[in-house]
Amino acid sequence: MKKENLFRVIAIFMCSAVFLCACGKKNDASVISTSPATAEADKEHIYNLENIELPITGKYSINYMDRGKDYLFLVANMYETENVDRQLFKVSLSTGEVSEIPFVLGENEDIDNLAGDQNDNVYIFKVENSEESDGKKKGSIVKLSSEGEPIWEAPLTEEDLNNYVQSVAYLKDKGIMTCAEGNISLYDENTGEGRVVIKKDNGEEYYYGSLLASKTGDVYLSEDDSSDDNRYRVKKYNPEKMEFDEEFLLPNGVYGSNIYPGESYDFYYEDYAKIVAFNLGDEETTLVCDYTSSDILSCYMNYICEAPDGTFYIVNRDDNGDSALGCMTKVNASDVKDKETLTLGVVYVPDSVRSQVVKFNKKSDKYKIQIIDYGESLTEDTVAAYDEVLKRIGLDLTQGCGPDMLVVDFDMPLESYVEKGAIEPLDSYFDNDPELNTQDFLQNILDSTRIDGKMYSILPLYGIDTCVVSKDVVGDQTVTLSNYENICKSNGMDPQLGMGSQTREMAVSLYSTIGNTFVDYAQGTCNFDSDDFISFLQFVKQFPATSEETGFEYEDFETFYREKKSLLYEYFLTSFEDYQVLKKGYFGTDVEFNGFPTADGGKSFIRPFVRLAMNHDSKNKEAAWEFMRSFILDDYQNNVEWGLPIRRSALDALAAKAQEKPYYIDEDGKKVEGGSVWGIGDIEVEITELSKEETQQVVDFIESVTDIESYELKVNDIISEEAGAFYEDQKSAQEVADVIQSRVSLYLSENF
Repeated sequence: MKKENLFRVIAIFMCSAVFLCACGKKNDASVISTSPATAEADKEHIYNLENIELPITGKYSINYMDRGKDYLFLVANMYETENVDRQLFKVSLSTGEVSEIPFVLGENEDIDNLAGDQNDNVYIFKVENSEESDGKKKGSIVKLSSEGEPIWEAPLTEEDLNNYVQSVAYLKDKGIMTCAEGNISLYDENTGEGRVVIKKDNGEEYYYGSLLASKTGDVYLSEDDSSDDNRYRVKKYNPEKMEFDEEFLLPNGVYGSNIYPGESYDFYYEDYAKIVAFNLGDEETTLVCDYTSSDILSCYMNYICEAPDGTFYIVNRDDNGDSALGCMTKVNASDVKDKETLTLGVVYVPDSVRSQVVKFNKKSDKYKIQIIDYGESLTEDTVAAYDEVLKRIGLDLTQGCGPDMLVVDFDMPLESYVEKGAIEPLDSYFDNDPELNTQDFLQNILDSTRIDGKMYSILPLYGIDTCVVSKDVVGDQTVTLSNYENICKSNGMDPQLGMGSQTREMAVSLYSTIGNTFVDYAQGTCNFDSDDFISFLQFVKQFPATSEETGFEYEDFETFYREKKSLLYEYFLTSFEDYQVLKKGYFGTDVEFNGFPTADGGKSFIRPFVRLAMNHDSKNKEAAWEFMRSFILDDYQNNVEWGLPIRRSALDALAAKAQEKPYYIDEDGKKVEGGSVWGIGDIEVEITELSKEETQQVVDFIESVTDIESYELKVNDIISEEAGAFYEDQKSAQEVADVIQSRVSLYLSENF
């Protein structure tokens, strides 16, 4: 399984809750059929979010925050002033009123952290950015009243000065605790005297720990490790023994960070797109707020503070990506307007999809989209478990009880769903939509969504998976399976390192690209018993078995292409800026988009970032189309931040911008020239404007790619399982090819 997909499966455990009801019969002991299409809208976990403006002129970010008894304390960093200024504020938890706490920093001083106590005093960690002549750093902790009156100031411990302070917390009747890369210091709340109570083992190179202050005034330490059942743990500090001894397991799916003390519960935790709560000892969390049901766009809360009346004061990212203070109040279920439910099935929710769901729900008076997360049923991060989720989706679709729409994950067998008649063709929706004309879109991307001549999905956002070569090295040649070794050797390259860090254990990326060219999913056939596939197996065999066998660190390979030690560089093209990174950085010369080597050429692949399909049995097809079309209208396409748009005008706009000198818009709305710098090995690449010819080269390449990359789990698993016998000289290439042909043919006959 590709590493990125394994991480995706792990992340699924943090996704939102799902309400499913049974439908149909249980066909298999491991596949449970459900009916998400009939799920009721969630009215019990809806909150209203209103931003609270700080009394500041200009833009700011909120860097540090902590609660006291009756106040939430926070530091604002004004970054549009001539000199970066810090201001200290308090927010009343009873009224929401914001007021400044007077606090003046000295020259070269900065705020490095803060904490509040149960008497509404605030503790500021102050450091000097300049060093004294003796080279020693200076820093102190300052105790202030909630009105800003100084109480004491004391120096920081050497451990806090010389290490990164990862977290701070108030320990009742004792003082302020800090965790600096494993060193735990305690500052007396009456005098400020600091002492190290736990010293990190010097042999420990890496450490991450987070201190958690509870509502009772106890302090817990969460470390970067988990138990055998993948549950994380916290340890309670014992002031008498001066150690963290009593241990508690956190609920399933809760990690050691983004945990905040509560009033109604011991702690609150921001799971992806929701807030959950738990008490120590709980095995599962309790859902408090679902962002999507609440039409809240944010899914990156930096702080959650519960007021005594159940209101939440939070620090999050607003629509513009800036940090913002907000107030969340619960909406009574009886006040939630009834709407007809549309369901959107997912196993992974891209942020841009969730954002469009929220926008649709806010705009529509009749419909509300509910996200159905099939990934909730995953209990382990394995290929087999994920495969069962895909079977479950397929079963729901074919039994007529699937979601109205589907976010087509990279691994989904869409062709199989189409073959079973479960997916709605979209051609007529395009033809009958007065605002859409197929000529307005990149034809190669539209055509890539066709199966048997019909469009079964929309693909508004994508990248291109390709291999790049130096034009100086290959000239007018295209690197193929047959000439790869000769080109490497004629240029003094070791073919084993010709694809940089590529190894046999990482060959799944090649199976999902070159390997899948041997499968025709539309026809349900394959030709793995061909000479071309044998050439492919021989191509993969020459790479080192593992990364350790290369003899190099991963970072070493960044310079191999510039030094002409490697030939083909696999790269995801997502912007025009990427061209400069490749040309100026990785290669240092003109480049060509060669594609992955095949028997007779090179092939590149469209990698979908967002792809949606409609259930053929949906009862609300027009409403479903209204949502889906929003991804290919100007508002979405012209605001793509990462990836490539399908609308031609949007791509042309990006191409035109790429030919301008890089700039940003200042606070007065004026353009200010200023680009970015990429670091590749020891090379710094300044991003400047592209020439018209360079821009056209990128556009022509994007429009030349016609095949969607297919990560068919079962097919890739079969290749991986059988190819090893050839790599280890246990079987001939032909024997392995014959077995793969037989197994894949059987799989296709049963599923396509």
